[in-house]
Amino acid sequence: MDFGDAAFNLGIIIALVVAIAIVFLLQGYLEARYNLRDKITGKSKKESTTFLDESEGEKKCEICYGVIDEDPIAKCTCGRIFHDACARPTGSCPYCAAPYEKMEVREPERSRCPVCGRFLKGNICSCGAVIPRRDDTFLCKCGNRVDVDKPVCRKCGAVYEAAMMPKKTVDDE
Repeated sequence: MDFGDAAFNLGIIIALVVAIAIVFLLQGYLEARYNLRDKITGKSKKESTTFLDESEGEKKCEICYGVIDEDPIAKCTCGRIFHDACARPTGSCPYCAAPYEKMEVREPERSRCPVCGRFLKGNICSCGAVIPRRDDTFLCKCGNRVDVDKPVCRKCGAVYEAAMMPKKTVDDE
């Protein structure tokens, strides 16, 4: 093999590497620009901006393990929350021993529907909006757990339409 053949082969290898790099860059650009992967797979990368289990009304009392719902809460300085009716008789936090008098007693923060703004009781609003939990599930009206990716209840057959709230930008406000 002479020098001319080696240079030719090296040129072909460099051209192939450049072509592959261009293909990868173009693929990344097109995916970012047109979201092709999601259109091909049918999945969306949009995430809900509101999760039901972020509100205090959906959390559990750290004493009786019941859902807080609309009952007054006692929030300890250690961050744990209790039903006020559970914390008052104990006289102190069962986890850090902080006295009941140092706990903040108030109404729980409740979730609001991102569509209509009403307070939620459960995860399906009266306007029809369904608010998922962090594990991407919600409870159907019949009580069965439904996956957000497969929004059909296996128990009663209810079909839920998938829709996402647009995220607010600075320009929207």
